Amino acid sequence: MDLLLRRLNVVKKRKEALLLEEAKLARMARQNHSKSLGMLRVIRREKELVLREEAKIIRALKQARSAG
Repeated sequence: MDLLLRRLNVVKKRKEALLLEEAKLARMARQNHSKSLGMLRVIRREKELVLREEAKIIRALKQARSAG
């Protein structure tokens, strides 16, 4: 359970960093930086994976709490 909580904290920090990076790239894309559009797609895909991982960890924690 302790490992899951630590992993959840890591995932939350990664999510926060991705949100900041996404905002920066979105601003750059509005200023017509062509490279930022490709990076924005990558960041959004990575953010989706992180959100899924966070949900999976939260579900596992809830199950562990109800079982224990």
